[in-house]
Amino acid sequence: MANIKTRKHSIYRIRMVQIMRNCLAVSGGRPYIDARLQRAPNETDVSWFGSTSDGIVGRRERACLVNDAGRISSKINQYLFKTKATRKGANEDWINDVSGEGRSVDGFMEDVSSALTSGGWCWLQVDRNPQQFDEAGNPIGYTLESAKENPVRWRLWGALDVTDWHIDDDGEIRWLITRTFKRIDADPNKDPVSTFIYTLYHKEADGNVYVTESAQKNVPELKLRTRQIIPGLKRVPFVLVGRISAEPWWFDDVENIQCQILNLDSLHNETLVDGVYPQLIVPRSILTALDVELKLEQANGKEKVKIQRELIKGRNSPLFEDGEDRGITRYIQPSAGDLAQIINEANRKRGLLFDMAGLSLFNKETRMVQTAESKQFDQLDTNSTLGNRALILQHAEKRLVELSKMFDGTFSEYEPIYPTKFDVVDTQALASSLGTISNLPDVPPSMRKILLRAALRIVKEVGGCDDDSYNEVLKDIEAMPDKKEPELPDPFKGRKGEDDD
Repeated sequence: MANIKTRKHSIYRIRMVQIMRNCLAVSGGRPYIDARLQRAPNETDVSWFGSTSDGIVGRRERACLVNDAGRISSKINQYLFKTKATRKGANEDWINDVSGEGRSVDGFMEDVSSALTSGGWCWLQVDRNPQQFDEAGNPIGYTLESAKENPVRWRLWGALDVTDWHIDDDGEIRWLITRTFKRIDADPNKDPVSTFIYTLYHKEADGNVYVTESAQKNVPELKLRTRQIIPGLKRVPFVLVGRISAEPWWFDDVENIQCQILNLDSLHNETLVDGVYPQLIVPRSILTALDVELKLEQANGKEKVKIQRELIKGRNSPLFEDGEDRGITRYIQPSAGDLAQIINEANRKRGLLFDMAGLSLFNKETRMVQTAESKQFDQLDTNSTLGNRALILQHAEKRLVELSKMFDGTFSEYEPIYPTKFDVVDTQALASSLGTISNLPDVPPSMRKILLRAALRIVKEVGGCDDDSYNEVLKDIEAMPDKKEPELPDPFKGRKGEDDD
């Protein structure tokens, strides 16, 4: 048998670096900055790393991240799971903890969606504790009581967690290798040991599925072994979600632009600092005179010239020019227009980032300059993207339910149904338009009912009411008369007062 600790699929090798960047982008924070912040050409070590002895913090440590990529991933999940999927017939206790760690099925599928966004594919596993055997070596069947104590569990494996695999022409997974980080620290008297555990799930000629474990390091406490999962199980208990491909994934472009924005923002901050501490230009004649004076003062043991030299040195080493060039001590620094150009470019790239994700309606910076046609197109693109993702998750969960029934005959089968129709609206622009229309001088009552329905929709979209309140108010709107009630005649109109002539 080949060494499962070193095997890597060819597609895995091609995609692993970019997928790792995508996963870091979704999580954000310092790990992503450390991985993607780029050192500028000719940047000094003090500028990049800082100086511990002088208490100077380098640019690498000062950089911060506006995590637009993570925002895109969370926005997809917010719209996908705004309306919960229906799971008629499912066991409620199990639905609230499908992972064994308190993760509900909705939370688990949100994690699946995030893994799809960053990697393009992921793997889902159905498992439970190993089969027990009696003294004679015969398998002990699972009873209803044992099923409650040892329920089926679902587990998510990201694209980087499964290093190699084989899928036959019928689409069945014949074998795959998972990688898990393990820390052994149960004994406080021993130093902890960290290692990766590689597990091969393989279907053999007898039709049964076996598990073979191997560790990166020799750790006796792990008790690695080869075992059969469950007698009679004829399928490797994994479900592939998404499409495995060596081609670039759309989130690659999102991450690459976020990388550019990160570096632009960091350099812009440095430019602002350089603007506060401009670059000094000193005539050589002054430097020569200062050197002579410095030697004299050092001989007398005084600190005056040392302070003067530090003032001339400033934040960075100054530029020196010959006296006949200009002979003027001065500062050079970027203009306000140059500084604005950097931030404008960062904003432009941030708009492109959201356009690539098909979620332009979430971008406040570009929302007001879009035409009506582009807004409609973006809305259709967003709704289509969400609907397609919902169908993928629905199919994946359905296959997990089928696998769970193979593990546990008492498992409560159900068919998940995800909402596939999404109506993503630009609430800010819609509210502004409604306000303009409602202020028209002659709006008929029937038109006002339409405006009230649209306004109610905005209130619900921003979380201002629940479904019951929405339906109640909608009934009140529908009950309003379509025609304006005729005004009663004024009985005093046209009559003369007592003081009139």
